[in-house]
Amino acid sequence: MYPRMTRREFLAGAAMGGATAATLASGILGRSRAEAAEDIVAVMWGGPFIEASKPISEAYTKQGKGNVNWELHAGGSFLIAAKIRATWPVVKYDVTSGGSLLFSAMDKEGWLDTVTMDECPNLRDVQAETIMKDAKGNLKTLPLSVTGAFWGYRTDLVKKPITTLEELLEPRFKGQLCMTDTTNHPGMGLTTFALQRGGNERKIEPGFEFAKELARKGTFGRVATTETDFINSLTTGETSVGFWNMGGWSAVAKNFPVTILNRLKDNKGLLDVEALGVLKGPRSKAAKEFANFFISAENNESYNRGITEGPVNKKSKASPDLAKFLYKPEEVATYGYYPDFAYISTQLDGWTKRWEAEIVPLIRKG
Repeated sequence: MYPRMTRREFLAGAAMGGATAATLASGILGRSRAEAAEDIVAVMWGGPFIEASKPISEAYTKQGKGNVNWELHAGGSFLIAAKIRATWPVVKYDVTSGGSLLFSAMDKEGWLDTVTMDECPNLRDVQAETIMKDAKGNLKTLPLSVTGAFWGYRTDLVKKPITTLEELLEPRFKGQLCMTDTTNHPGMGLTTFALQRGGNERKIEPGFEFAKELARKGTFGRVATTETDFINSLTTGETSVGFWNMGGWSAVAKNFPVTILNRLKDNKGLLDVEALGVLKGPRSKAAKEFANFFISAENNESYNRGITEGPVNKKSKASPDLAKFLYKPEEVATYGYYPDFAYISTQLDGWTKRWEAEIVPLIRKG
């Protein structure tokens, strides 16, 4: 389709990514601002994502706007839905980052506010196909990045090049695989396993079967629940091969040689759009103003350079580091795959329960 560096100084940024729901204030003490300025709470991933976001929110506040109080996703962004549901209709979060799966679920729940180009004029510079719309054609998200999740490996640790994922069943990869769980990159790990055996998100059984084979072989060395888990596992050499987003792989690649397997003959890179969604509530107007500021050409370029993902503002320039990840338009049909996240959102609970019941025990034995 995904994901995603500094997507970080590196170890410090990565360590921050492991924080669970820590609230970070981006305001500057002692600054003066207009009486009408309104503080908001925004949710962002940790590590490089929050590091790339804080300068933007600080610049926003310096213009006389309200404070942006950051809270970090704990695990996959989809998990924020449970926190929203627990307090709704009391709104504790005004704007949240996330992927297609999260926003499809939020739209069904009626939590997402509609945004317009009059309210958020910077949307006019965003690639139109990246904006999520509801069934009536209303705009529901403010896109941040084109991202993806890919297979890859450290070439200093894996001497023989990997040409097919079937090679992961070989003894040389025992304990060497770092894999996402079902809630981080929701459903994408199982989907890529399914693609390997001729299935997809709507035909998931081959994915479970491939995961079971890998688990029985003892291939799983780490099931990462956060990007920090992944980065630390690959950089310490605990594992040497994995499936993660552009951000995580770019962070590893800053210190070690990495090969990204995004042009495999029998698998595909999974692509998605990361965005901001504004929740209906008493501060939605202020949240839209901040989200519009965040997706301006200058800020979208700065943010995506920080996390090494693809900008969506047509006036922004992509980081040169993205060449190893991004497909040329004519390559997407051959090597890229956009999962049906609306469908995945209806299946994820069942997949997670099956993963815990069927795969986790095998990993422990392996």
